[in-house]
Amino acid sequence: MLPDCLSAEGERRCRRLLAGATARLRARPAAAAVLVPLCSLRGVPALLYTLRSSRLPGRHKGDVSFPGGKCDPADRDVVHTALRETREEVGLVVPEEHVWGVLRPVHDQQKTTVVPVLAGVGPLDPQSLRPNPDEVSGEML
Repeated sequence: MLPDCLSAEGERRCRRLLAGATARLRARPAAAAVLVPLCSLRGVPALLYTLRSSRLPGRHKGDVSFPGGKCDPADRDVVHTALRETREEVGLVVPEEHVWGVLRPVHDQQKTTVVPVLAGVGPLDPQSLRPNPDEVSGEML
């Protein structure tokens, strides 16, 4: 049986609770966005996060983080940024309709605004992921 937090009813409830914030925050400019991928591994609820490559330039090398990164001018909004970055970093394609909502922005140590985007990605087979070695280490957590 699917755990309640990842059930269809749990998704509907979460979407409903986040609807107002999503409408406000989705169109708001931000420096970066991350995907908070809700998934299950062998039937157990889980989150997918990455270990940033030690070869990355800048301040985030070696960080544990959700997939994501800087907003590009071509991105329509923060949701598009989070989905694009997830595809580029780990090879996981998440359709926009799987996005449950946008969470309150957070700020990193340099005060950069980062918008978390919550999405249900369902059961996940770690072997299906294709980490980009320029972005993340081969380890998927």
